Parts: sequence; structure tokens; C-alpha cells
Amino acid sequence: RPLEVKTRHNEDMREVLLQEPGTQKVLLKFVAAYGFRNIQNVIRRMTKSGADPSRECGHFVEIMACPGGCLNGGGQIPAPKREGTGTAQLERRQRLEELEALLIAGDGTAVLPPAEHPLVVPLYRYIVARAGGKLDNEQRCRAAAGGGKEVLEQFVGGSAVRSWLSAEWRSLKVDSEGKAIVGSSALKW
Repeated sequence: RPLEVKTRHNEDMREVLLQEPGTQKVLLKFVAAYGFRNIQNVIRRMTKSGADPSRECGHFVEIMACPGGCLNGGGQIPAPKREGTGTAQLERRQRLEELEALLIAGDGTAVLPPAEHPLVVPLYRYIVARAGGKLDNEQRCRAAAGGGKEVLEQFVGGSAVRSWLSAEWRSLKVDSEGKAIVGSSALKW
């Protein structure tokens, strides 16, 4: 089943949770923040004193300076001028919805569950091997006997995959007490 994308505070701050089906325990949390205001909010949450960055912001954070992400970036063909009295914000939102619809269901687009994609399982095997992760004998037998879904279940959320796919934030400036400072002057864009 497809993952549900939740809009957080505004249309340029999105969140996706991968949850264990039975318990609804969060296995992975993805956050996408577009635009400088949202980037600053994510960085503030990550560097908040005593906060756990993966709990506050997610295990994977996508940050893009363009409002709306790459679909609205400066490298895209500009939207045609529309006649009428619509607001710029409304027109931008409609344009992004049209582009997202093309990406999801446009000509030549195939939507596959990850376990059925021919590159996903080999990619996870590569990651586990490079990260030094090991499957015990029972896991290896189940993975060899089963299809893509069974193999993915052995890898997703595992410590080897998490360590290989994760990154950490560190502030480049500290105050007189040694605490990280995050301000517009400290951010290296």
C-alpha cells in the first residue's frame, strides 16, 4: 500500500512515516522541507537542546531552497502566463499539482511496490555488505527462499542500513558555553 504524505505546517513541509503494520511503530520518518523558512525551522528543531534529531525531524531529511522543491526551481521552464484574477500563490499551487500529477501518472510512468522493482533488493544487499552488516543463518535462508518482499523485510530498518543511509548535523559555530548556534549568519548555503 502506498505511504501517506502529510503536509505539516504549510505545503512546503511534508512528512512520510513508514510504520510497522501491526503495531504502528515508526520505523522510518522522512521529512521534506522546501524554501529557506522551512529549512531554518528544520535546523532549529535538529539543534534544539536535549532533542533527538531523528525523532524531531526524521531519519531522512530532504532540503531544497526552492519553494515547492525542484518542480518549482529556477531551472524549470517557467509556467505560461494565465489570464484571470487568480493569485500568484494559487497559480503556483495549481502548477505544482499539475506537475506532480504528471510525475506520478504521466506517460511512461510505472508505479511499482519497492519489492517488485528490479534494483531495490540488489541495492539493499549492496548497502548491507558495504556497511558490514550480517544476516544470521535463519534470515539468510528466509531471504534466499522468498521473493523481494521477504528480502526487503530483512533489511529495512536494520542497523547496517540505517548507519549507511544516515547523516548527522553539526553546527559550525558555538557560543561562549560551547552550545551550537544556529542563525542565518551561521548557515552555509
